[in-house]
Amino acid sequence: MAKLEAKLGMIVDSVGNFFSGKDQLPLCDPALNASGLDKFLKSIGRNPSYVDLEVGEDVVEELTKSMQKIGLDMRVSALVNDTIGTLAGGRFYNQDVIAAVILGTGTNAAYVERANAIPKWHGPLPKSGGMVINMEWGNFRSSHLPLTEYDVALDAESLNPGEQIFDKLISGMYLGDIVRRALLKMVEEADFFGDTVPPKLRVPFILRYAC
Repeated sequence: MAKLEAKLGMIVDSVGNFFSGKDQLPLCDPALNASGLDKFLKSIGRNPSYVDLEVGEDVVEELTKSMQKIGLDMRVSALVNDTIGTLAGGRFYNQDVIAAVILGTGTNAAYVERANAIPKWHGPLPKSGGMVINMEWGNFRSSHLPLTEYDVALDAESLNPGEQIFDKLISGMYLGDIVRRALLKMVEEADFFGDTVPPKLRVPFILRYAC
């Protein structure tokens, strides 16, 4: 919990500095404003510096506490991921924007759908008639996806085998290790670097991504 408080404290200080001296912004009623950390979807466990948070910690609650500590008169109305934030930002500038795609460390997509066309929605329809769908398409898998032997091996050795298959095919988090695996096979079977195999080629995720 102390690590989470420290990280959120840094965020709050930055937010406070940004709004210092500015007029107070009107906020709508709170919605979607509670969330606990469920699990890590990417294999970030391979780098201990990333894993400072504990599953089950309520990020919004702790962020609110951190803002209160420094007297920042703000509250969390909604917790959204980068994909929803990208779509919201696009629609802020152009109402014709209907979709957003993230291609970075991970991948995801979101789009605006007619609320009355969503079978799972049983609540009152929004006044706008539309609703944002967070696809989480990184978890898409199909027998039609062109999995190579390197993709299969990477998935089997990941922290979440069988999950986030599409993510592991195209995301920056995994591309470096797919290249490493292909190079290692070339070195072992075709003497790509002569008679010796560079030891680092056997180290998972030694080739870092750049996003």
